[in-house]
Amino acid sequence: MSFASLNNKTLAKYSERQQKFLSTGVGRKFYGEYLVRKGNHTFCIGTTGCGKSNVGYWLVDFLKHSENIIWLSTGKSDEILPLLFQDCKVRIIIPKGSDFEIRGIEEAQNKPEIVEVETPGAAWWNTLTVSYDKNRNEQYKNITIFEFRNTLDYTIRSDWMAELFTELADWSREGTMPKIFPCSIFLDESQWVLAGTRITTDQKRTKTSEIITENALEIRSKGGRLVFFAQDHKNVTPASRENMLNAILMRGANVSTDENRAWSSACGDYRRGVKSCSTFKRGYGRFVFDDGDFYPLDQPWKFPLFPESEEDREKLFNMTVKYGRKFAGRTEQQEDETECFPELGRFSAMAIPPEKQEVQTISRFGQVIADD
Repeated sequence: MSFASLNNKTLAKYSERQQKFLSTGVGRKFYGEYLVRKGNHTFCIGTTGCGKSNVGYWLVDFLKHSENIIWLSTGKSDEILPLLFQDCKVRIIIPKGSDFEIRGIEEAQNKPEIVEVETPGAAWWNTLTVSYDKNRNEQYKNITIFEFRNTLDYTIRSDWMAELFTELADWSREGTMPKIFPCSIFLDESQWVLAGTRITTDQKRTKTSEIITENALEIRSKGGRLVFFAQDHKNVTPASRENMLNAILMRGANVSTDENRAWSSACGDYRRGVKSCSTFKRGYGRFVFDDGDFYPLDQPWKFPLFPESEEDREKLFNMTVKYGRKFAGRTEQQEDETECFPELGRFSAMAIPPEKQEVQTISRFGQVIADD
């Protein structure tokens, strides 16, 4: 897509810093070959402390204008807090009965809504979706955070995540999903869900990785963009890596020529004057497009620190995320209630249990006739 498609009305959605970037040659390519191409899966690689999570916030800051944002929290280092300073509506989804708290929440730019769900599928149905203004123009700027890693008991975590992505693909294919597309699904430290054999030999985790990988193409075809982060290129399954069209290479990124020729060259090629990723400082990186081009060749990009405002950073400093009791599965009573309404499927949670129903007689005019 040419830069001509990026008109003044579209440009006005972005910050002044972003507008300056999008007005450059690289910025035009980034807009035309990445931002407007829905479903371009992306892999960010770099060692601990290189600033991968911050790159995620940088991508959110661009993508929030044209896609729904879904962030799967790793539960580490208060990772989700900068997302509360993105000038977006925020919803946090947790398993029902688990303990989750943000202390100092009054400091947040946008106070999130916290929603409890009993099943993985219900998480998608509670995801914030596109809205419309009075002229029927689509409006995004929604961030939904799935807080599952530290709120699920380890005995059900793999099954929960496998079901989460299976239902996403199945319902998308069947046309029964809510309007979450186009969307970007972020998964920091993705090996906790997509672990390759280098990380784990646990059969459940390996099976979960296979299920998500199998569904990656289905998700992409509907306009879903997966954005994975890992410390090493081989920390996730080979099939997962093959689905990644774009890459962001941070400090320590190392990809062999056998694995991906373009990414290997972008990691460092002294013959072409490409600086090695091993020399990058924190917060610097290189973006690889799906055609194999990468920028910049010599010096890496410096990604801005989020939140960008000093005032917001001070507020974030006074906030912290706390976890407690974990969800370990549905109780026998909940299972019995589901059996009462098997034909309702995913809508069974809306049903009224028999013991809570009131017997009423309705007249033909819609009036309630009291029982004597």
